[in-house]
Amino acid sequence: MLDPFIDGAVLGMLMASVFIAVSMISLFLVLKNHREQTMPVMEKYSPMSLAMGIVAVSYPTWAVVGGMLALLYRISLEQAPGVGVGSPNMAFTLAIVVIALMMAAPLAIVFRKMLGGVLTVTLVFVGIFGWLLPYFAA
Repeated sequence: MLDPFIDGAVLGMLMASVFIAVSMISLFLVLKNHREQTMPVMEKYSPMSLAMGIVAVSYPTWAVVGGMLALLYRISLEQAPGVGVGSPNMAFTLAIVVIALMMAAPLAIVFRKMLGGVLTVTLVFVGIFGWLLPYFAA
């Protein structure tokens, strides 16, 4: 029972690494190019505080998200089996795509200056959890 959670947590750590890299690049570009029009949170905290906060929160958060998605994948194997869309379980992969789009839409609006970063994280999320997780957890 614990094996799927650990598989997902490992992939969550991979997702956290990508998330941190994209976040740092986006943070740097926003601060470099739009210093006079930054978001209110960037005026309140130093860039170093923001960067350290992102790193400190990302790894445990993404590990738990990955673990939960791996458990959800195991449940989906029993409840809705079926191969498709390049994945061992089409229902799970489509659910991950829908979840990613639902999360990305409001984030793209809020962080419109970081749209490239939001799209990159969304695509990597779908790739890691929608396609890699089913093969990794098999």
